[in-house]
Amino acid sequence: MSTLRDQFHRLPLALQESLRERFFPKLLPEGETAPEWHLQSWDNSWHRQGKHWSVMVFYVQDGGTQDREQLLAFQKLLPEFDRLKVKIFGFNIAEAESHEAFATEAGITFPLLTDRGGSVARQFRACLQLPLRPVFLRTVYLVNPERKLRLGNRGNPSVEAILRSVAALQQVSKTGM
Repeated sequence: MSTLRDQFHRLPLALQESLRERFFPKLLPEGETAPEWHLQSWDNSWHRQGKHWSVMVFYVQDGGTQDREQLLAFQKLLPEFDRLKVKIFGFNIAEAESHEAFATEAGITFPLLTDRGGSVARQFRACLQLPLRPVFLRTVYLVNPERKLRLGNRGNPSVEAILRSVAALQQVSKTGM
């Protein structure tokens, strides 16, 4: 059985882009203050945007091929993000049990947070609100310690490029350039 997503991806690229432009929410602009959030991870720990750099990864589903690849790319470079004092957070609508099974199986050690109802994803314009449930859009934001958005991307941006961006932005913050 063909899903709506499958049918969408069969459309010509120009039509796909036109539909995205019309129906997908615009990313929050760089420099805007990030909305506050406070969510629980699968290990029952609570997390929020504190006074630290963070990468917020909104993803579609636990175990999805593209989501797995994206989150594993962040996991692979987690020591480099840690060195720069950047926290990585995954956001999804799935419950703790699903996150735990996925994280354990995939070897993901950063928090995967349960965004029940998609309220945080809606604030970050990282989901479509459909009649039965929200559908998360692969979206990545970089937030600085002052809660200012420094980067926003749809899809699966290069994790290496995000890491370079963090290093460059932190250097500019230190030198005042």
